[in-house]
Amino acid sequence: MKVIVIGAGLAGLTAAWKLRQQGHDPVVLEARNRVGGRTWSQTLSNGQLTERGGEYVFPTEFAIRRLAAEVEVPILTHNVRYARRTVDGAHLTVAELNAVGERLNATLTAMLASGMDRISVDTVFQATLGVDFQRHPAYRRIATSLAGDPQCISAEAALMHESSASGGYVEDGGRFLRGNQSLAVEVARLLGAAIRLESPIAAIDQSASGVQATLRDGTTVDARAAVLAVPLPILREITLGFTLPVAQQSALDHRSMGTAAKLGVPLSAVDGDVALQNADQTWWSWRSMSVDGENRVPALSCFAGGSAALAALDTANGPERWITELKRMRPELVIDGDVMLTDWTNDEWARGSYSAPALDWRPEDASAFDSAAGLVAIAGEHTGLQQSLNGAVVSGYRAAHAIVDLARQRDL
Repeated sequence: MKVIVIGAGLAGLTAAWKLRQQGHDPVVLEARNRVGGRTWSQTLSNGQLTERGGEYVFPTEFAIRRLAAEVEVPILTHNVRYARRTVDGAHLTVAELNAVGERLNATLTAMLASGMDRISVDTVFQATLGVDFQRHPAYRRIATSLAGDPQCISAEAALMHESSASGGYVEDGGRFLRGNQSLAVEVARLLGAAIRLESPIAAIDQSASGVQATLRDGTTVDARAAVLAVPLPILREITLGFTLPVAQQSALDHRSMGTAAKLGVPLSAVDGDVALQNADQTWWSWRSMSVDGENRVPALSCFAGGSAALAALDTANGPERWITELKRMRPELVIDGDVMLTDWTNDEWARGSYSAPALDWRPEDASAFDSAAGLVAIAGEHTGLQQSLNGAVVSGYRAAHAIVDLARQRDL
């Protein structure tokens, strides 16, 4: 069965790969001139790889690790204190981090049991840690990672289902040997001619006999079914010739798009801290372990989450302000080459970094996309619980399963 897959990020490529394995014929339409979407690896002027997009693969993120093993893309450790960043000269122990997490979950559980709703991340942290909660290292970390306003983000979704904590905290975030985009590149290579780059779509419709995607240039592609795997803002711009199920539309309405920027910095000297969080703004920097397992790479990676941080760093006008703030935070830093700034706010095919669950989020939103909307399954990190590389892969598997089930039920 021919299936149109719209989007060649990790969600769309995973769906296409699984559909191919199940004997179907995917055709992947990608707007960009490359695969990977928000997974994008490039080389700094000193030859060091840096990630302009998705960065961490956590130990309990089994879906993406399974896909990587299947297509033989090796993974190695960052060896970075992801959730225990240095703030104000100190970082939490694992025991302290776990204790804070247990207190937060206990507070949130009690709030939910009392009938409270629309509970924000800030509400739970303040109730648990007091009026100075915003200076706490655990809060600084999650406020940065959310890439949005913690006052407007569902605590239930963010605190109980976040990727770095799912399955229990284990401090060993990973990355792919040849850059995180290498996973997408390898899956695309195996799919071969099924990938069509520079093919943005404007609309998709369906009838009893199949689906039709209309590209922005007016050409059309027909198939028996489709997977729609584009970022949330792009999904909202595509003209759907059909009505989504109420549960799916509600789940989409309960999400907003966050924004983030990244800075890759080639260096010849820096202090010895591998994970340093800015105490005043929601951004941090880290230095990953090299392939030898002994030395650190000659580069810093920096991530800023949320519009307030991007405004404070003036990323819209280039990297200069961020570099100034970085040097103030890490005075031993010696930059050796050109820095690489990526502001996802301005990305034409993403319009932001990744989505966030709004205060109206409900647990049932997590299962809204288990089935197709007629002949169209929807994938992407915004359709699930984890706003991560793994979340994209999970959604791709789920969408493929929905199409396979549909084909069996309707004998397509």
